[in-house]
Amino acid sequence: MGRRLNMQLSWPATAVDRLRRIFEARFHRLTGKRFFVDTAQTQVDIRFRMWFWQRVMRRNADAYWPVHPSTRVRGARFVVIGPETSPGWSVGCDIDGRGGVYIGDYTQIAPTVRIQSVADGREPPAAPEDFSIHIGKYSLLTMNVTVGAGVKLGDFTIVGANSVVTDSFPEGHCVIAGNPARLIKRLDRAACEHWQRKNAYVGYTPLAEIATLRGQYVDPVLFDRVWGAA
Repeated sequence: MGRRLNMQLSWPATAVDRLRRIFEARFHRLTGKRFFVDTAQTQVDIRFRMWFWQRVMRRNADAYWPVHPSTRVRGARFVVIGPETSPGWSVGCDIDGRGGVYIGDYTQIAPTVRIQSVADGREPPAAPEDFSIHIGKYSLLTMNVTVGAGVKLGDFTIVGANSVVTDSFPEGHCVIAGNPARLIKRLDRAACEHWQRKNAYVGYTPLAEIATLRGQYVDPVLFDRVWGAA
């Protein structure tokens, strides 16, 4: 009896999941957009739920990368990201890009991370000319990290859980943690691998088409600081 009841209760969810998979698999045939298929095995795969809340329900609609429905993004136009990094892809993040934020290639951001490019009590600039926060490539912000305005973290920076980062570590290749965050360990530069994925995506856009984001989704001044005349 219990097994039969479980089957009766679970079949609607199973049916919905199957429909979702069919939609993701065939979406590119209808629209020409392949992001569901091409990002399926990546660190920040684009999922139907995220796409639906952003593109249909218009929650965090300005973000040109996939964002979890529970995350809040402000000033997406002033956030420049590299391939396969999506701030707010994880649950419960707060991404304030109004002061200008750069997040480098393949950097990963865990749940409940706060990126605060405008200090509390300050008015955001109308259009920042540089990045208030710079987070390098191949870095990792673990759970419940806060990064404050004016911080620069170099490539291969690992930030420990529950840390509050108020000082810069521009040399990177290190582990930092604490409140305020301090240096815990230096990483061997020779052991830090610079890898790239074939057919990488920047949010919903193939890296090969990055120039299409300039002006329409990303502030051109900040875009040019990273991508130049892409």
